[in-house]
Amino acid sequence: MKQYIGITILAMFILSGCQSISDEELEALHARAAKAEQLQAENEKLKQSKASLQQSVAELNKQLEQEVTAKQVLIEQNEQTGVIKVTLQQDILFSSGSFKIDQAGAADILKKVIESIDNNDGKVMLRIVGHTDNLPVAKKWRNQFSDNWDLSARRAGEVARYLTWGLGFPRENITVAGRADVEPVASNDTPEGRAKNRRIELFIEK
Repeated sequence: MKQYIGITILAMFILSGCQSISDEELEALHARAAKAEQLQAENEKLKQSKASLQQSVAELNKQLEQEVTAKQVLIEQNEQTGVIKVTLQQDILFSSGSFKIDQAGAADILKKVIESIDNNDGKVMLRIVGHTDNLPVAKKWRNQFSDNWDLSARRAGEVARYLTWGLGFPRENITVAGRADVEPVASNDTPEGRAKNRRIELFIEK
């Protein structure tokens, strides 16, 4: 790499038609070469991260094939950044109005997600985002949740707690957010649309 940069600098010097070069010009050339080297290293790192995440996508689809087929889970990957988004419908994680993980099925699904992630280097970051429909929190639950902001954040936090305490995922690699009903993916005018909006999204990146 250094030899390549040196040749590049020399070529730039020759092509400029100069017989001599000042210290300031030489310093500027070195700075440009260092910047090019940094950008190449960053691009290589991005390629490696995207390749690792692509392997995780393949493993996620394999492990969660049944849930994906049943449209309980949606797995997507951003082509530019490589970031994976796993969307989990509320019904497979929580009972209605509750923020407690449903141990019957949710625990197994979350375990499959973590096992599918290549985190051998400890650099995988998880962003957990909770979403609700636009219906107000039922009266019987208002002693626990003041509104949908509270409910969505509590559910996202519960997933984070299970991933860290139950499955040992590093706490420092997780962030949590509650988005209430402000980012719907379907119309809230129908029961089917509201069911799609009640969800947890896991963003997986390196």
